[in-house]
Amino acid sequence: MERKPAPLFAPEFGPLKGVRVLLTGSIVAGPFIATMLGDLGAEVIHIEPPGSGDTYRTLGPFLVKDGKKVSLPFSNDARNRLSMTLDLRINKNPESREIFLGLIKQSDIWVENMVWLEERYGITDDLVMKVNPRIVIVHVSGYGHPNFGGDPKICKRASYDLIGQAYSGWPNVTGFRDGPPTRLSLWACDYVTALFGTIGALAGYLHAQKTGEGQVIDVAQYEAVARMLESYYTAYLNAKIEREREGNKATGFQPYGIFKASNGWVAIGAFGPAVYKRFLEAMKEAVGLDPNEYPWEECAATSQAVSSPKGRKLDSILTEYVEKHTVEEIEELFNKYSVPCSRVMTPKDAANNAHWLSRQLFVEAFDYNAMETLKFFGVVPKFNKTPGKVWRGSPKLGQDTDEILKKLLGYTDEEIKRLREKKIV
Repeated sequence: MERKPAPLFAPEFGPLKGVRVLLTGSIVAGPFIATMLGDLGAEVIHIEPPGSGDTYRTLGPFLVKDGKKVSLPFSNDARNRLSMTLDLRINKNPESREIFLGLIKQSDIWVENMVWLEERYGITDDLVMKVNPRIVIVHVSGYGHPNFGGDPKICKRASYDLIGQAYSGWPNVTGFRDGPPTRLSLWACDYVTALFGTIGALAGYLHAQKTGEGQVIDVAQYEAVARMLESYYTAYLNAKIEREREGNKATGFQPYGIFKASNGWVAIGAFGPAVYKRFLEAMKEAVGLDPNEYPWEECAATSQAVSSPKGRKLDSILTEYVEKHTVEEIEELFNKYSVPCSRVMTPKDAANNAHWLSRQLFVEAFDYNAMETLKFFGVVPKFNKTPGKVWRGSPKLGQDTDEILKKLLGYTDEEIKRLREKKIV
């Protein structure tokens, strides 16, 4: 069967118009790669297990309507996708094998984060590449695939967002110095992993377009996060320096932290002599502080300066000032002097913020699980020539199965009926 150009089901838009992505997996790290590609115009087909679907569909918080719970995390991340149900055990079902490999032939990128892919399902890279030598395979796992290196026993371990965080070392530098290592919330590890996976998918696709040669990309959760930890490992490897938790304020210079205001929280930062000078001018206006009393090198440039008597006094003056004023007053003062400063945004703040709204960060689309129009976070980044968009909310489980089988793979109604009777789809 010849490849049918994309998009066949989705509208044409964005810089990735014409790219077809096949997704097999659940929760966040793998699927969010497809989400980002779909936001930019790729046609995304998500294969879900018949009956149960993606586990992410069961995760709250929920929109409750007529006694039915709709997963808002799933709705937000599963937008711009087609949902197809298929029993992926191609090692047990010839029909599953035919359908899956047919989809592989029709796809440019295959993203998967399924545990024990070969052992449980009989799917191998060699098989996929033999069927479609141009395809880009993106594997997402906790510890990586052993053909790229590593201990095979560790590579087979199961993982979650939290486990990836722990193995990367991220919690060691998160939280307060006198407290325990701290978990980052909202699946931060999974989303960081997806960002690296998206970069890999696009780089692999570009190579395939130039050479006609597909390839396999291996994205390990812990490696993606560890790469984001600035010099955490480099400092140890080269100077035996072990970075420590700092809490809400940096310890190597000041000001750089989150402070409690009278009606909320605010972040203030001034790194380097030039910005620090402007910070002192702002404090002069605010509390009559004499800038000459608090020179950069003596009070703010190093950890020793920050912890010196003058450094601690400067911090207490700033802390006291912020506590007595509103977030709005503090933002106005420091931004007047071009000192980076922002309130710590809440959802309520953002939903009523003119800047956020004018940049179209909240968009609407019809969601087939909620059966109503929902508001979603918009597309990031923005393109002036080929903008992305959200053209549909999350699909119902298997909503697009029949259409994909008919239009993309050439199955008849009778054949689809038999597949459904055998619980293949």
